[in-house]
Amino acid sequence: MDLIKEALSLGFADAAVMDVKDLVFVLEYRTFCEENLCGNYNVVPACPPTCGTPEEMRQKAQAYEKALVLQTILKQPGMDSALVKKAKHDQNILTEKLAEQMKTAGKDDLLIMSAGPYKQYSCMSAYGVDAQKMADAAGMVCWADDGDVRFFSLILF
Repeated sequence: MDLIKEALSLGFADAAVMDVKDLVFVLEYRTFCEENLCGNYNVVPACPPTCGTPEEMRQKAQAYEKALVLQTILKQPGMDSALVKKAKHDQNILTEKLAEQMKTAGKDDLLIMSAGPYKQYSCMSAYGVDAQKMADAAGMVCWADDGDVRFFSLILF
């Protein structure tokens, strides 16, 4: 299965495979979760503190060898938070669809890091993944001064 080709055919803007050992984990990023800007801290089981400590999350992720980095781009949403929320949800649905295809192709042991908490999946922030360094390593743009919002999710295998 060509993971990049499958990702692009599903509608991702970009996709790349990288070694999990090249992901940078900043355990101090958990403070962003604790600030509860998304409203899910101590509410959603996939979120801290229920999901595990930062160190436990990092160790869980580092048990995998490869990471499929998936990106969608929302073009200039302005201040429309409902549009951003829907785009994040759509990213997670696509990620889940691709993970199911990977399982059908024989990759049974997967770990999904979603774009924000989604079902039983914790987001990249809960794991402490440095999104900018991940995007750089994958050859993708994370932040740009273009008004677009970029969403990332990962499937570790």
